[in-house]
Amino acid sequence: MVRSRSAVPAALAAAAALLAAGCTTSSDPSGGGGSGPFRYAVTSDANTFDPALGTAATDYSFARMQFGNLVYRDADQSVVPGLAEKWTAKPDSATFTLRDGLTCSDGKPLSATDVAASLRRWADPKTGAAGTGLAFGPGAKVTVSSDDAARTVTVKLARPWSDLVPAMSMTNAGIVCPPGLKDPKALGQGPVAGAGTGPYTLTDAQRGRQYTFKLRDGYNAFPAYQKAKTPAGERPSTVRLSIVSNESTAANQLSTGELDYAAFTGPDAARFAGGGYHVHVQPLLRMFAVFNERKGHPGADPGFRRAVAQALDPAAFNKVYGGKGEVMRSWSDSTSQCANTDGSIVTATDRAAAKKALNGVSIKLSGTNGVAGGSGNTYVQEALRAAGAKVALRNVDNATWASDVLANKGDWDVTVMAHLNFQGTLTAGAILLTGPNPPAGRNFGGIGNAGFDAGFAKAMSTTDDAGKCAAWGEAQKALLQRDDVVPLSTVPVAFVLGKNADAVVTAGAVDPTSFRVKG
Repeated sequence: MVRSRSAVPAALAAAAALLAAGCTTSSDPSGGGGSGPFRYAVTSDANTFDPALGTAATDYSFARMQFGNLVYRDADQSVVPGLAEKWTAKPDSATFTLRDGLTCSDGKPLSATDVAASLRRWADPKTGAAGTGLAFGPGAKVTVSSDDAARTVTVKLARPWSDLVPAMSMTNAGIVCPPGLKDPKALGQGPVAGAGTGPYTLTDAQRGRQYTFKLRDGYNAFPAYQKAKTPAGERPSTVRLSIVSNESTAANQLSTGELDYAAFTGPDAARFAGGGYHVHVQPLLRMFAVFNERKGHPGADPGFRRAVAQALDPAAFNKVYGGKGEVMRSWSDSTSQCANTDGSIVTATDRAAAKKALNGVSIKLSGTNGVAGGSGNTYVQEALRAAGAKVALRNVDNATWASDVLANKGDWDVTVMAHLNFQGTLTAGAILLTGPNPPAGRNFGGIGNAGFDAGFAKAMSTTDDAGKCAAWGEAQKALLQRDDVVPLSTVPVAFVLGKNADAVVTAGAVDPTSFRVKG
């Protein structure tokens, strides 16, 4: 699997606890309820408590609880206010006006200067933070300024990158107050008093067992969703995250009332269909095939790429993972803003044509076994063999696959990309399909598509939604008609909440600050 910054060496189940943007309604200041803690299953301990450095699913969970964002994403991927009440944007800059009366977790005022310092530290290459390429563009020069009197923070880029504002919803962009910035080592290891800007503070940490969060009194920086519906009930005053690495164990605990929330990628999710449970199914992984287009590899030939696309049936690929995913028409699914849904520009399955082109051709296929043991890789191997190709499958662990393919240190011709698109944007995948080859860049397939590059650049140069989607349409058409990628399907995750609990689901994930309990 690959995420937006680097490969994630985790199994599919570990990714199920991922969190994306979103928060709860601004008209509902904190006022905890419930007779006991809200019990929430995560698959592992956090690697870090520093939001800027988070790269794993549990890291994102912890960051969203403790650190607020300037903006959040709504159910339709639109941007809604967070710590910022409003903003103005140009292709190369954005100015955010902060809400009045913001405070850090120790009650001290949160100023525009403080917010600017947090963003400056996140953007600084020396920090080694995650997500900066998606927020500012690869290798971008970033300038952050502030005006305390006006409560404004301005982010200026050296070149256009119109995803700047929505990227401020990433958990890596969570705002850290001065105490955390002064001691980043302590911030990464555990809670630092006064460092938080989010609705919850971590009050107890038992590594390998559980973590307890308490709701801040009077916290009122919850964004007002326009599309997502906030469920009925009270916000829990205490949220307890328990380490439950096995999905069947989590399912048992959810069914007996020991847990209020868990996420499932396997068959245990079916146990909660009906019966009063609240089940939200969302895309987790976006699966698509990519070619090594460098000289000496068959992927350099457009005819070979077209034949591979004709040999594969995305609907059959989807069935390998249970048939609950979405057959994609791009490198992302229809939940991504501006994603192509027109099947006419995607190469159709044509096994007879594929056999004419692939008979006797040797193909080195590589894939990660971190997704259901690599069953999708096996499907691709068999489909290409059925077309007459001689296919050698290298089905390896995620770290090895990342080295072989993403770093281009191995000998491969075709790979099945398992993309953990936490941002739910086209940009997250696009940055892997253009630019310099590794190690200078991230274009692991060595793709050179001028039409795609032009459309991508145009999309990043406008903040107008219609103009951006038109540009993305050009980019996707250019890539798909050349068969530089072969869209397959999503692999979904089921977020299951108990009969007396529910939450807001936005941008493909549950927002943990939106949990509600009844009774």
